[in-house]
This record gives sequence, C-alpha cells and structure tokens, in this order.
Amino acid sequence: MTRILLSILALLLISSSPVLSQTKGETWRYEGPRIGMDISRLLLPIMQTAKRNGWEIQADIPYKGNLFPTFEMGMQWYDDKHDKFRYKNNGSYARVGIDMNIVKFESLKDHDFVFVGFRYGYSVFNQQTDSIGTSNYWGSINTSLSRHPMNAHWGELVFGMKGELFPNFFLGWSLRAKFPLSVTKDANIHPYIIPGIGKTGGGTPFDFSIGVYYRFPIFRSKTLPKPLKMGGAKHPGLNNGTENDQYNQGGNNGGYQNNNSGY
Repeated sequence: MTRILLSILALLLISSSPVLSQTKGETWRYEGPRIGMDISRLLLPIMQTAKRNGWEIQADIPYKGNLFPTFEMGMQWYDDKHDKFRYKNNGSYARVGIDMNIVKFESLKDHDFVFVGFRYGYSVFNQQTDSIGTSNYWGSINTSLSRHPMNAHWGELVFGMKGELFPNFFLGWSLRAKFPLSVTKDANIHPYIIPGIGKTGGGTPFDFSIGVYYRFPIFRSKTLPKPLKMGGAKHPGLNNGTENDQYNQGGNNGGYQNNNSGY
C-alpha cells in the first residue's frame, strides 16, 4: 500500500512539473492548490510551561488571480498542573475563509503576495479538572470535575504574506484577531483555552503563525492577474511605464490553462 501511495505521489509531481509541460523559450504563469503546515504549532511545548501540543494544516487555491479560498484544520492537547488543581483540555477545529491579495504582481513569475482575509472557525473539544484540593473546618477535601464536551464558534480577521522561496515552495506568516461568537456554557468552570482560538482570559485573542507550503502547479496562463480595484499597492520597482506591457505579456487573454485546456 505504501509503494502504491508513493508511486501516485511521484506521478503527480512529475505530471505537474512546469519543466515537462512547456516548450523551450516559453514563459508561463503556473498556479494551483497550495498545501502546508503551521510550523509555529510545533514550538508550543517550548514556549509554555504547561504541556501544550498540536498541529495545523492549511490549504488555499487561487480564484481569479487575487482571491484565495482557504481551509484550515488542526488538533490541540493542553495539560496544566498546579498545586491545587490540574486542568486538561483537548479537541479539534476547522476554519474556512478567503484571502485577498492587496499588491500587484510584477511579472508572470512573481507569486509573492500580501493579503487580508477573514475566517469562520468551529471547534469541538472537552475539558476536565482533576485533583482539586480545598480545606475547611473538617479538613482537606480532594475532588474533580468530570470531562465536559463543548464547542465554540468564532470569526477571524487576518493579515499576512506568502513568498516563494524556491519554485513552488512558499514561506508565509499571518497575524490574526479572533472574535468568539458563541461558546458552550459550563456551570463549573469557564474554558481556559479553546482549540483554534487560544486563551480566553479577557480581551480579543490574537495569534501569530508561520507556515511552509507546497504549490501543485496544475494551471498555467500567459496573462498576469489584474489587481483588484479596491487594492492597488504596487511592488517596489514597478513603474507606470512598464505596467501595461507586463499585463499583456504573451498576447493572450485567456484564463488559466491545464496544459491546453481551460482553467
């Protein structure tokens, strides 16, 4: 089974390679779905004294050049032990949304972009508190609060960028402001942390992430995406005298193509 999966992956990479699908001397713009991982989640055990682990994968696909519908999903485990209690929380989450490029591309080979976007998030998790110690007139009492299933909905505003380090390999970062919409009530304890949101100790939760991505160059075109009307900030070095020429490279006005077929 492993050999079959590796063979399929190898064929996919070979078939999507720009080198094998273009004629010598031609210049194409390649696009396709981008899949990656948030590597900042791997640093959680180092950054906190509590035991916090998790992973998150992210994916986007270009739509009309400057729009990128996105999907993100992940899991998180949290275990924080104190002198008088031990708090545990774990669960999974998913987000859907869209990113909008706010800069102009310089050339057909320019894939670096700065974006603003939004997300809708949903999380399913549970929490419990063990080894709760209290003292009174009759002595010390040790109790616990059993596991309680919960869920949460929230929205996010996102700002970030993604840059192509090597052909089809990207590095990116994002800053997110999160706005909880609804959280399941727990009569005993308010959730200290929510997978996908983070800590809930008052105010607006913020999050910073760093990701690495691979793009599958399935679609190709000789037309540079036009900037959105509401955007328009240009890359440094782009002057007005060459702008129109660059957008008309190749003389074709067609959309993305998969080899010789339409996008």
